[in-house]
Amino acid sequence: MLTRKLEINEVLNNQQIREIFLCSSQGGMRKSNRTNSLTLISDKTKLYDDRIIGDIYHYTGMGQSGDQKMKGQNLTLAESNQNGVEIHFFEVLKPKEYTYRGEVQLAGEPYQELQKDRDGRQRMVWVFPLRLLNSKAKFTKTSSTEGDVKELKEEFLSIQQVENLPIEQTEKERLMKARIGQGKFKKMLIQRECKCALCGVTDKRMLIASHIKPWKFATNEERLDVHNGLLLCPNHDNLFDKRLISFNKNGEIAISLTIAMTDRTFMNINERMRIVLSEKQRSYMENHYINLI
Repeated sequence: MLTRKLEINEVLNNQQIREIFLCSSQGGMRKSNRTNSLTLISDKTKLYDDRIIGDIYHYTGMGQSGDQKMKGQNLTLAESNQNGVEIHFFEVLKPKEYTYRGEVQLAGEPYQELQKDRDGRQRMVWVFPLRLLNSKAKFTKTSSTEGDVKELKEEFLSIQQVENLPIEQTEKERLMKARIGQGKFKKMLIQRECKCALCGVTDKRMLIASHIKPWKFATNEERLDVHNGLLLCPNHDNLFDKRLISFNKNGEIAISLTIAMTDRTFMNINERMRIVLSEKQRSYMENHYINLI
């Protein structure tokens, strides 16, 4: 039990958090056995790529270097719907100011994705989808997040206009793919990881932004979702687009039996290749995988 009740949107300093929660004064995830609580701090002035999609906060777990492990505070948060630990959430928009948003709970299963660590190296992190318990409380959507969504919507509106052109369907698809591959959707994929997901090519001019669930079958929400995207080099994008290659839930490649062994060599694909998929990407990939030609 906390030493005193907190008001939604109340601003505290670090010392006050320590005294109220009887927890450490350091770190973004602070466990206290004395108050049976886990305090989460999303510091938007620091490292992690936390983001808000709808009313769900996607909170990056603990660990600044190397791959994050499902242990310690990460495990406590992952099991919080069963272990009885209260989860309290703060946002830091200005240095040394901690704004209380209230209690949160897991809104879905934790998933993994690639982010950069404090040394700029790509690593796997755990991301926890969180929902506020108080319906009157709100997370703070940063202008950059809102701006990204606005740009994506404007980009896809122009792509939808192509769909209405009186031209052949194959030409429509070519033009639409070209626009997707040059705009905001590609830029956001590059920000996540600038390389072909399969072979590692890093030249931006050679990278193509592909929707895992194709544009023509996707809802507007799925078209906007960067998790429904892969960066691939031209060779591998062509194979993926034609469903001649796909990936299972572990990211292991599946190659169509219609591709000859010599062509596999020329196209730089083999049975040992794999990619890293987040939990959301896996859900998009399922249909693609079962429809391999």
